[in-house]
Amino acid sequence: MNKRYVQFLVGGAIVAAILGGVLYQSLQSTVFFYTPAEILAAPANFRGKTIRIGALVEPASTEWDPERVLLRFRVSEDRQHFLPVVFAGVKPDMYREGQGVVVEGRLDEAGIFQASNLLVKHSEEYSTEGGLKHDKEALARTLATQAR
Repeated sequence: MNKRYVQFLVGGAIVAAILGGVLYQSLQSTVFFYTPAEILAAPANFRGKTIRIGALVEPASTEWDPERVLLRFRVSEDRQHFLPVVFAGVKPDMYREGQGVVVEGRLDEAGIFQASNLLVKHSEEYSTEGGLKHDKEALARTLATQAR
């Protein structure tokens, strides 16, 4: 065999192994996004897997224990399928009932979602001290003209 041919085969094998490793690692660290209805329809499929849930916090469902730094609430996207969530961590300042959240974690054997990460969705409207509401583009234009 030609020396150059052997080098080409070895180099190709190394590149293929690196690409395969990167692909495998990216598939292992992928966290999928689900709704409470999907999880409640087949909870056994989700137990033990790290997943994300996007939904609204159910009104009058929040229990905050500041001594244990533990937040309990229920989420739903259709007001028919509710999933209980427990988050052990500091409650985000923007957390409100009826507001959208994204929680990442695992579903336990009791059907309670143990969240390791809690992200609060917020609207794109910003308000000033006077209570006037602006969309973010109008606010940006105002700030740009004031900077001149």
